[in-house]
Order: sequence, then C-alpha cells, then structure tokens
Amino acid sequence: MTRALFPRRLCLCPVRMLLVLGMLAGGGVHRAEAQATPDAGAFLIAFGQNAVKELNDPALSADNQEKRFRELFNEAVDIPAIGRFILGPYWRQAQEPERADFLDAFEDIALQRFLPMFTRKSDEFTGKSFDVVDQRPVGKRPDQFFVYTRVERPEGPPVDLIWRVRKQDWKYKILDISVQGLSMALTLRDEYRAAAKRLGGVGPLVRVMRKKLSEGAYAHKTQGVARTAPQAE
Repeated sequence: MTRALFPRRLCLCPVRMLLVLGMLAGGGVHRAEAQATPDAGAFLIAFGQNAVKELNDPALSADNQEKRFRELFNEAVDIPAIGRFILGPYWRQAQEPERADFLDAFEDIALQRFLPMFTRKSDEFTGKSFDVVDQRPVGKRPDQFFVYTRVERPEGPPVDLIWRVRKQDWKYKILDISVQGLSMALTLRDEYRAAAKRLGGVGPLVRVMRKKLSEGAYAHKTQGVARTAPQAE
C-alpha cells in the first residue's frame, strides 16, 4: 500500500493564500468613506492597482514581467516572516541554504499561480469588487493593523477577508489573510510542519515543492483540480 508523503491540501494551501490576493486584481477596488487609519487599506488598494498597471505594460517582455512580479510580490508580502512562522522549529533546524531554497520555492508557487491573474490571463475575478470596510490596530501593537475587506461577487454571496499588515520603515507588508474566519498563516503552519516532519526536514520538503512546480501543479486550472500528492514507492 502506498502512502501520501505530501498532503493534497498542502499542495493547494499556498495557492489558496495567494489566491485571495488576486481579488485585488480582478475588479473594482475602492474604500468605504469613514476609516480611522486609511494608510493600511490604501496600501492594499495601491498594490492591486499598481500590479495590474505595471504587469500589463505592452513594452514589458515575458522575462521582465516575471521579474517585476517578483519585485512587487516581495514588496507587498513579508515572505521571510511568513516562512519563519509556518515552519517554526523546522526553520530553526534548517541550514541557511535550505531556508533560502524554501522561500524561493514559495515565491515560485506564487509566480506560477498568481501572475496570470494580474496579467489578465484569467477571468476568475472578473466582475468582482473589492471594498475596504474597516481598519483596526492589532491589540496594542502600533505597527500592525487588521484591514477588513469584502469581495462582492455577482454569482454568489460576498466573501469577507481580513488582512493582517505590518508597518515597518514606513512601508506596509502583508503577514496573513483570513478568509471567512480561516487564517491562511495558521493553516499553512499546521500543514507545512506536518509535511516537514513526515518528509524529514526542510530540504526534502523543498524537493517535493519543486517537483509539484515542475508538474505545473499550482497553475490555474479552469476545469477541476488536476493535482495529486507524491506517493511513496
């Protein structure tokens, strides 16, 4: 009998976290009138609008488009902080090259799944609007904010998202996204740590991520989900 080494949910969860970012690219993006801390919401709006504008520049080659996407993604999302959190003890045990390889693979997952949304190669978010409805500080931390947003969908009920962003050196970065109350960072933490334990550390984990990337497992699929977990021989 074979046993899955890499849970199917784990293959999908990075995509799910990044997927909600694509909602910034798919439709009208605006804000509610009264907000106590406008900068955090404005950051999210500006990210979506700038990414769509820059990545659809007809003068941009495919290589430069990918390069610019990586730059924008790293400007908006605190990938090192997310990586340290989701791997926890496995991050601390890993050597520096393994840590770098993991973050590179995570970024490549984003590229494979996420770039088509901003370059209008996907109609997944067409007709949807993105509203910033509220913003609040995270407890007593003056550098972090929850940004409450709602995505209106013509084909179904609205989707509520809560973004956790941190301000550092006058710049904001995304730390977590909660979709209908489900924290992506916490979900990633549980699934990636379980996989790292099962596979034997960060190095083997990255090798499986790379294998899935080479198979196009994270690419947008319009019909169904054509992804399978690697199996033990």
